[in-house]
Amino acid sequence: MLEKIKEFFRNLFRKSNQKYLEAPKEIIEPENNIQMSKNTEFKNSIIVDNEEEKRVLKLQKDFKAGLIEEEDLSEKDFELLTNLYENQIEKTKQSIQKYKNKIISVKSKLAQNN
Repeated sequence: MLEKIKEFFRNLFRKSNQKYLEAPKEIIEPENNIQMSKNTEFKNSIIVDNEEEKRVLKLQKDFKAGLIEEEDLSEKDFELLTNLYENQIEKTKQSIQKYKNKIISVKSKLAQNN
């Protein structure tokens, strides 16, 4: 019996010739980089079909940044920018209405459950 215990410890502490495989190292990105990449992916996922829309969106960006003023815009650009703002406002109103409807439906479900 004593011999079996000795053999067990010898086998336990004996250096084995077995080679271990090293696991591949993962590259861990800081949270800021992950969040920035998500924001970049979101921005890249917005598809602007034609060049005119891109130009109008650039006008909007420059206008918001204060790089151009209302007097600097031509009548056509002013109209396009106005239409863009109106469309964005309408889409926002629709989004808000959908959210309100969702809240109302959740409230009614909760009221029925109580």
